[in-house]
Amino acid sequence: MIGKLSLRKQRFMQFSSLEHEGEYYMTPRDFLFSVMFEQMERKTSVRKLTKKDIEDTLSGIQTAGCGSTFFRDLGDKGLISYTEYLFLLTILTKPHSGFHVAFKMLDTDGNEMIEKREFFKLQKIISKQDDMMTVNTNETGCQEATVKEPEINTTLQMRFFGKRGQRKLHYKEFRRFMENLQTEIQEMEFLQFSKGLSFMRKEDFAEWLLFFTNTENKDIYWKNVREKLSAGESISLDEFKSFCHFTTQLEDFAIAMQMFSLAHRPVRLAEFKRAVKVATGQELSNNILDTVFKIFDLDGDECLSHEEFLGVKKQNASRFMGATTSEYTRILEVCEERKH
Repeated sequence: MIGKLSLRKQRFMQFSSLEHEGEYYMTPRDFLFSVMFEQMERKTSVRKLTKKDIEDTLSGIQTAGCGSTFFRDLGDKGLISYTEYLFLLTILTKPHSGFHVAFKMLDTDGNEMIEKREFFKLQKIISKQDDMMTVNTNETGCQEATVKEPEINTTLQMRFFGKRGQRKLHYKEFRRFMENLQTEIQEMEFLQFSKGLSFMRKEDFAEWLLFFTNTENKDIYWKNVREKLSAGESISLDEFKSFCHFTTQLEDFAIAMQMFSLAHRPVRLAEFKRAVKVATGQELSNNILDTVFKIFDLDGDECLSHEEFLGVKKQNASRFMGATTSEYTRILEVCEERKH
């Protein structure tokens, strides 16, 4: 059965630790681990929940903070469905602009607030993409499960709409949630690769860049790390966060970089920095740009092999999602969904 599931469904099943009436769920801790680690080691048996267990599990949301420690504060006190899992991964890997447009499409009153049922539509559209990743295209049972509305409360439902589901969700609140989620993952990854220190050595940053990639050229990049990076040089948490924000804008960045490819021009640091600013609206520090160039400059001409850099970063992002369609395609699907 596991061979018939999509890659993302397989990963969800690998890390999920709860089950209720045949449906599997992650705890907030499970979700964080699915993002942080390549695989789950020494997994315990899945816990079967009664309705009373579910109420107890969701009780922790009352005391959890709403900031960038939300998932860490909850730990194992929460439920995340498969549809919500896909939704959270999209938040981590895509620009927020697509969500804002989708909000406006679903908001019939023009006040940037949506109800619970409208939010389900947004989640459904995103989860439908998982159908494209199934190994066996005849696996309709799994595909239908990805778009079924949950019959029980979950952590996100209570967080956004309250216990009874009667609250409305304002986009400003949702935007803060997205920003806090990204910050939480970034802080955890920073601590993981900095070995708990308040700064990350540049060789640790290189390890983070290459950790989830399948490229055959890892040894070449590590040779650059050994020969070009000086001992004792480091990257701050703020620099790391800025770079993570940049990686959610790779599609726009790739378009900016294509201009150099069409002109057969090498990409130097100043041009790379300008392309980042155009794509993201923010600047990366010279410190982190210099590090990236030293790692990915394969022929020593002080120009970036940007195609390989983009390939590595896209593989890094795909540890969350696998292949995805454009965010704008999803928005069009949301519009189509509104007609029915």
